[in-house]
Amino acid sequence: MTRSSKPELLAPAGDWEALVAAVQNGADAVYLGGKLYNARQGAANFDREELQRAVDYAHIRGVKVYVTVNILLSDEELGDAARFLHFLQQTGADGVIVQDLGLANLARQVLPELPLHASTQMTVHNRAGVEKLLALGFRRVVLAREMSLKEIRDIKEATGAELEVFIHGALCICYSGQCLLSSIIGGRSGNRGRCAQPCRLRYTLVDEKGRPVVDPREVGEYLLSPRDLNLSEHLPDLIHAGINSFKIEGRMKRPEYVATVVRVYRNLIDRAMVDEDFYITPEEARDLAQIFNRDFTTGYFFNRPGYELMSYKRPNNRGLFLGRVVRYHPGTGRAEVALEEPLRVGDGVEVWVSRGGRVGVEVHAIWEKGRQVEQAPAGSVVEISLPREVRPQDRLFKTHDAFLMERARATFASPREVRKSPVTFHVRVRLGEPFRVRVEDDAGHSGLGTGLTPAQPAVKRPLTPGFLKEQLDRLGNTPFALKDVRCDLDDNVIVPVGEINEARRRAIEELEAAIVKSARPAPPLPEDAFARRLVGARVKATGRALPAGWSPGKRPLLSIAVTDLASLGAAVSAGVDQVYFGGESFRSGPPVGEKEIRRGVEICREHGVSFILSTPRIIHDPEMAAVVRLLDLAANLPVQGVLVGNLGLIDRVARTGLPLYADLAFNVFNLRAVTYLLDQGAVQLALSPELTMAQVAALVARGHFAAEVLVQGAVELMVSRYCALGSLLGGLAAGRNCAGPCQGRRCALKDRVGAVFPLEVDQFCRMHLFNSRDLCLVDEVHKFVEIGVASLRIDARGRGAEYARVTVEAYRRALSLNPAGDAGELSRLRERLQQYSPAGLTRGHYYRGVE
Repeated sequence: MTRSSKPELLAPAGDWEALVAAVQNGADAVYLGGKLYNARQGAANFDREELQRAVDYAHIRGVKVYVTVNILLSDEELGDAARFLHFLQQTGADGVIVQDLGLANLARQVLPELPLHASTQMTVHNRAGVEKLLALGFRRVVLAREMSLKEIRDIKEATGAELEVFIHGALCICYSGQCLLSSIIGGRSGNRGRCAQPCRLRYTLVDEKGRPVVDPREVGEYLLSPRDLNLSEHLPDLIHAGINSFKIEGRMKRPEYVATVVRVYRNLIDRAMVDEDFYITPEEARDLAQIFNRDFTTGYFFNRPGYELMSYKRPNNRGLFLGRVVRYHPGTGRAEVALEEPLRVGDGVEVWVSRGGRVGVEVHAIWEKGRQVEQAPAGSVVEISLPREVRPQDRLFKTHDAFLMERARATFASPREVRKSPVTFHVRVRLGEPFRVRVEDDAGHSGLGTGLTPAQPAVKRPLTPGFLKEQLDRLGNTPFALKDVRCDLDDNVIVPVGEINEARRRAIEELEAAIVKSARPAPPLPEDAFARRLVGARVKATGRALPAGWSPGKRPLLSIAVTDLASLGAAVSAGVDQVYFGGESFRSGPPVGEKEIRRGVEICREHGVSFILSTPRIIHDPEMAAVVRLLDLAANLPVQGVLVGNLGLIDRVARTGLPLYADLAFNVFNLRAVTYLLDQGAVQLALSPELTMAQVAALVARGHFAAEVLVQGAVELMVSRYCALGSLLGGLAAGRNCAGPCQGRRCALKDRVGAVFPLEVDQFCRMHLFNSRDLCLVDEVHKFVEIGVASLRIDARGRGAEYARVTVEAYRRALSLNPAGDAGELSRLRERLQQYSPAGLTRGHYYRGVE
């Protein structure tokens, strides 16, 4: 599929300077966040006054503004978040980027005028998921970064949806929206905009006994730190795929970064639209690398990269290779360096010293052939002051280019505009009438300015078209440039210069107001109308169908997720009520196929246990057929439902007639999200593990629905299309298949403080990372009974039959005890389960919550 229209260049703006940098360097649109409710709380962001100013500033210059409201929201926050959306609609924002299903559901009811964009935090990665969001009222979908170009092209052709993809910048190692690593480790939730980026820290790949299986000195220690995405060489392919918006990551980056990357991509997109022989110049490639890089990758667009995706040896900017140390002079403290890139005074360099890591310095002076110089070209040998740790052959990297930064800064630090729109002035001067000027841009917007006093007969120098053009061309700090002046001018008249200038100023002001008004997606919704809609949108979820074997007021069901038949049998014998099994398996254990599913269903039926077919939370389109075959199998077996965590499966499960059990991947955080999933046919909903006990209680009390909570097991912290085992042990790289080192093998990642995080690889070769400590609420089950939850889930995936049996027995016993009189036995049950979690147990977020 080809397209004739140019894709949108979408730039990040973490603060005002970055906004100006993006606009002045050629962005078609910017995305930015308010002070609350956005996924980059570490950025400066914009208060309400600044947001209005930002929208007007961008619109006057022909640039759209999308505002991020892309975090999970509690019920207490939803009302204020909706009012914030109303404010954004009144400002004229061109769209709002959201993650939370509940907020999206509410926004469609109370603000259908405001375009909704689905954040990449919604983990949309297949055609059916895109179609589901279109049905929910989304205007645009920001696809998961893990998608291939072919998948994107196929979705575009099949749906015609407006699609946005990232083309440059930092990558997350986990599917966005499915990561709890920062949340569980330090309480800073990525789903709440507080990610501490623990993926950029040191890890070691170890075996079951904690022994390293690769040498960190050879491979590197940053095993979860991807390179930066860079698709600059492939823009024609992306354009032909029909992608609507090319997105640059970087709301936490400096404005100089935004200016440079936007400038380069602006040139490249324009070139790709007109030049059949597309190219990127060495200077453009160098600028992108110099401004920031962790090495570059094309991500998953063209293949599964494996080892080549990662920046194992450093998690931050590596700059450009500058040269090597030739020799060091201890007497002067200078090193001779053979340059492979130009060097200037003010540049920053980093030396990768052979002993002791890396040393960074700013270059304050350069000597070439004994003479002090301000700059030196590539190919020269110079002397610069470096620390005494350096040795001959040590490598130098330029991490800060003073000239590049100055060039970037000039585009946003000066009041003079770089980006200007052409305008035409229409002047009318009649004897006895006030001076009149109308200014018009190429889009037909116009503004009018008039003088205060009538034109007089000229005594010496009458007005001329040339003089008027000179006065009207004084547009220096405006976003406009003179295209033409058309005069209707009486002979021999004069008007004070001050009146000409004042009329020009008023005309420009009116022109800007006209542009701002016409750029609005819809007229501002009055406050009273919005208030009525918000009151009318109040909702109370009520359970429709309920999970088999449970009704309100009954004790919770005990559920377990397993990935092997032996564990299923052990859990059933121990007295579990519900089993999640079949659609997801791990390569560390035996494979699961139709035979195992049939046998699992039979075991459950014989013992009166509900069998719920599990399905993966990630299902790319090429994998969908395999999952659909399992659904078709389940539809012809006595199963009680399907566990679903993927938007793209909801309608497909509905067609089977099987009850829908909503999984943890939906990040259910509020009653609106509950209502949406109930409306989709869900009979039971797993709540977000980031909720506190109090939040769970309030949600269940207000909603009266069948809620499930995770109470036991290693919490899944991330799911990734990158596999550390395949990349480091199996030879997985672009164009090379994996040798399958995960088969029958268990590995983990050990962090810098010794915590060990187990790894599993599923049947689709995706890596799952689990917490080092098991969640355990066995001595707190009575609280969930009081709350009225429908199901207590044990996650025993990959843990084996003994773990499944012991945990089910412990929780079954705990549910039978009186918490007031049997506190000691509850404590003993917890101690028993601690034997299966050597690193200790945790209560997760039930009492501490998340930031």
